[in-house]
Amino acid sequence: MSDDSARGEGEPAGPPGLALRSLDHERRYVLGFPLHVAVTVCADRPGACIRRLPRASWAGNAGAIGVRLARADTGEEVVWFEPSGIVVRELGTPVFLLCPGACRRMLVDVSSYLPAGIEPGHHALAVVYAGPPGRVESPPVPIELAAPSAEQQRELQRLAPEIARAGSWGRWTSLPPEGGAPSAGRVERDDPLRFSRILRYLMYGPESLCDVDPALLDALDGVYEPEAHALHAELHAARGDTARLADQAELIRARYPGLSWWIDRIEAGQSELGFVRACQATSRG
Repeated sequence: MSDDSARGEGEPAGPPGLALRSLDHERRYVLGFPLHVAVTVCADRPGACIRRLPRASWAGNAGAIGVRLARADTGEEVVWFEPSGIVVRELGTPVFLLCPGACRRMLVDVSSYLPAGIEPGHHALAVVYAGPPGRVESPPVPIELAAPSAEQQRELQRLAPEIARAGSWGRWTSLPPEGGAPSAGRVERDDPLRFSRILRYLMYGPESLCDVDPALLDALDGVYEPEAHALHAELHAARGDTARLADQAELIRARYPGLSWWIDRIEAGQSELGFVRACQATSRG
């Protein structure tokens, strides 16, 4: 069989590369808080499989994310950060497998790339993802960086010692809180910390996952809406509600295929929320 027939008619020669399927973002962000965007990548040819891609997430960018940020009025570039895209096994770089025909959505925080003292205003943001096969860069998208309100500024000051100890918003979210379990209270849709607060509560809250009110997730709109559906699936699984879990899984695979990996893990009994909860129970015991 010739190389051309093995590849399939019309397929390019050489190893597969990456393609950017989408970049999801908010229109407005508050300076000092997380700046979450969601990158969805796939292989640049349908039948390709790409191994050992760095797995960026809300918890950390694994060296795979870069940004370009320019002022909307002048075009002046204020941030230019290139990702490494290098998998270092010794450092425990998280990786994932991109199967043929699959895509992967990664919700990441790029607030750490903003320089101190950056002024509020309208900007154009481009996001870069790099892995061993290459890199993809999104077209610039318009965003507004807003100054925190007086109340938000007080919250930033209150949390400053905790963030300094954690090192980032992602680590603050993923590490067990000091001084007891977090309180969910009522999380509003205009809270720039709503995703981190809710996720932190789901991992470390005082009640079991099966007792969490799903209405807690109502605040997760906009860029967080796909993750909200996956978190609903987590709660259905915790309650043993197989019918609603199946409905949620079907919705996610059809509407948000970049999160199919999450549903796969839940259905395989490998929920990361469940794992964190089990570790907490073990440490308390």
